[in-house]
Amino acid sequence: MKVAVIGGGPAGYVSALTARRAGAEVLLIEKEELGGTCLNKGCIPTKTLIYSLELLEKIKSQKYNPKMSLCDISINLSTLMHNKDIVVESQKKGLSILLKQSGVKIIRDEAELIHPKTVLLKQTLEKIQFDKIIVATGSRPAELPMLSFDGERILSSDDLWKMKDIPQSITIIGAGAIGCEFAWIFNLLGSKVTLIELMPRVLPMEDEEISRALERLLKKRKIEFYTGVKIDDLKKKDETIDINLSNGKTVSSEMILVSVGRAYNTELIKNSGVKLGTRGEIIVNEHMQTNLEDVYAIGDVNGKWLLAHVAYREGEIAGKNIMGESLKMKYNVIPSTIFTISEVASVGLKENEALQEGIKVRKGVFPFRAIGKAHVIGEIDGFVKVIAEADTDILLGAHIIGPKASELIHELALAVKLKARAKDLKDLIHSHPTLSECIGEAIADIYGEAIHKVEK
Repeated sequence: MKVAVIGGGPAGYVSALTARRAGAEVLLIEKEELGGTCLNKGCIPTKTLIYSLELLEKIKSQKYNPKMSLCDISINLSTLMHNKDIVVESQKKGLSILLKQSGVKIIRDEAELIHPKTVLLKQTLEKIQFDKIIVATGSRPAELPMLSFDGERILSSDDLWKMKDIPQSITIIGAGAIGCEFAWIFNLLGSKVTLIELMPRVLPMEDEEISRALERLLKKRKIEFYTGVKIDDLKKKDETIDINLSNGKTVSSEMILVSVGRAYNTELIKNSGVKLGTRGEIIVNEHMQTNLEDVYAIGDVNGKWLLAHVAYREGEIAGKNIMGESLKMKYNVIPSTIFTISEVASVGLKENEALQEGIKVRKGVFPFRAIGKAHVIGEIDGFVKVIAEADTDILLGAHIIGPKASELIHELALAVKLKARAKDLKDLIHSHPTLSECIGEAIADIYGEAIHKVEK
């Protein structure tokens, strides 16, 4: 079996490794850098910056001997970027070694699918025949009509990695996951940050109580935000860009970051017969197969869930299916994580979704400030919220805003996946002192039995 994988991001390289380990001859074609957006311009760079900046923030907030100079530590952007580069390069090197040792052949070129089984390499003009082809070309930042990227003052999330100086002020268009994460980064860097969101609240795809909690934290950090507004027009001045909003407000800043979603990289398949959806995504079935039997599409480019960990699983599914298996991709229990002022994580149904489906629910909510470990680490904001079906006691969903939410969510994700009853989790003993105690207390709150909560 001869397989071509086009794109070396999370979806692409996992599918290449999976197919190779199943015995296929695999050629991985990547025109830029291994690891895709996630490793080079997204997940890893942003989290490296956030970790460094939060560590500095925590040191500054501690009460040390006045004679100590720890609080005089300043931010140096070039040092932060250099540290980010070290992490990224280390990961890329490791990925390259893994692929080569596994027997995956890597070609640095741009590919075009000119036939269901033929790939054209654009640089060498070589045409190569394959038995199966996996398209994993990812996505790119989407533009707005009046906010075309110029790489200097109107930026995409990709452009930020070329930044040499910290702006005094920045306006971020879009208060979804990417917008909120960069709002936190620039706030920690010392910039004046303003968020603008078309939807009625920040993180509009999250549970409403979680969104409102984050809005309170944004206010606490003096990050301005305007929700439920449109951009009427903008004016570029010598030092600032003025944005006039539909609510009559005018926002001025040095730079604008546009984070309103992603556009799909489907140019390579335009002459192949692969069908696209209404948003420009490649249409696939639950086996990750396109309308062409021997062509698969995985990761961001199929428009399902634009998350690296989803891309990993889709890559595994596609890699096994092209080798004769018949696995189906399931999207019903996927943890979502966002790294902003307080981490946000969720899995399963939101409360309003359950109610819209006519499901009667019972919920439990418990604050981190009532947990000793939260005080130990100095992060007491936020809460855990769990939702169970009233009739069956089966856990339907969970939502967290608070410290280490991205790690804590997986206990609850497993419970949702296994259709566990809330009572089963209630009987689980959580170690003390840990943040996970908040999960146990939130589950107990479904029954009005949270120990460290005053019942009203």
